[in-house]
Amino acid sequence: MRNLIFSAFALSATLSTNAFAHTAPIKLNFLDEYIIPAELSVDGDKVGGLSSIEFVNDKYLMIADDYEKPRYFQAKISIKGTEIENTKISNITFEKSLPLMGNKSNKRVVDPESLIPAPKQNSIVWTSEGSVKYNKPPAIFMQSLEGDIDQTQTIFTLPSMFNIGKNTGPLHNAVFEGVTLDMSGKGIWVSMEGALKQDGEEATLKHGSMVRISHFDFASKQMQKQFAYYVEPLVDRKGAKPDAFRTTGLVEILQISEHHFLTMERSYTSGLKDGGNNVSIYLIDTHHATDTSNITSLKNQSFKAAKKTLVLDLATITDKLGSKQIDNLEGLTFGPTLANGNRSLLMVADNNFNVHGPQLNQVLLFEVKD
Repeated sequence: MRNLIFSAFALSATLSTNAFAHTAPIKLNFLDEYIIPAELSVDGDKVGGLSSIEFVNDKYLMIADDYEKPRYFQAKISIKGTEIENTKISNITFEKSLPLMGNKSNKRVVDPESLIPAPKQNSIVWTSEGSVKYNKPPAIFMQSLEGDIDQTQTIFTLPSMFNIGKNTGPLHNAVFEGVTLDMSGKGIWVSMEGALKQDGEEATLKHGSMVRISHFDFASKQMQKQFAYYVEPLVDRKGAKPDAFRTTGLVEILQISEHHFLTMERSYTSGLKDGGNNVSIYLIDTHHATDTSNITSLKNQSFKAAKKTLVLDLATITDKLGSKQIDNLEGLTFGPTLANGNRSLLMVADNNFNVHGPQLNQVLLFEVKD
């Protein structure tokens, strides 16, 4: 198996270029759940709001969705087990809290959502949803690991389709939610959580929505290509009140071969005892997807979206969890190779620092079978 090795804070990020090059179905076998204590802190910073996870040479990077103090964590996750049946997460240790640029002194409102190591030594790329409500733009940043705002700040150039407007541009809290390194190491794919205003209505219980996944290269820091992705309708949850708050969207992407990605969709319904989250993982194929980078509006247009195949509806494993609930999962990464030679996959949940009620810093471990 051929790999690309990238350097990041004395760690090497390994990206398989052909692990899933075929189109055979991928299966995820649930192994374990681990709950990070809500009161845990590292370097004086509370651990929570974990909106992404990235495995980097035995370490994990997790971004904190906190606009008041943008940051990310470096952690160690110990996975033990000589047989798949007894493979568990034995411990998670948070080692560092590291700053993200874009704090209040920078006069930019940021809403950190996803982060990956960049091929450039000692650098990372991370996305911010900004605040459409307050006319603060979304952004894609590249920075040093230590978050030097003045000397290492780089902001990718966004095309006009992402400009905030009355009838065009992104919806509030539905912008750049996911990011993944492309297979060449020369750029990134960035995914929208929801539809642009000009592309159609938000997803409802009756219909889904079309979102855009865009490629930016490191050389120009501009968008080079793009494809459309269909987000499923809201999950119609039994027991929900008629006036319940509902939302859904594409919350993470993970490229696994030139034309294939894993995606994570999350549908939320308020007022339910189990937290109200429904999460599904899909395998998508972009072989025949239309390049939508020059299509101003997807409404009333002829184009092909990426092809989707359901890999796992996490509602099917709820009874296997100690918590008995799927929380606000937003992060997805391949982890280390397991004892049987199969790859692991980990998911992490954003507990919103419990400001909306009790939620979990939940980490789920799976075996990848293909």
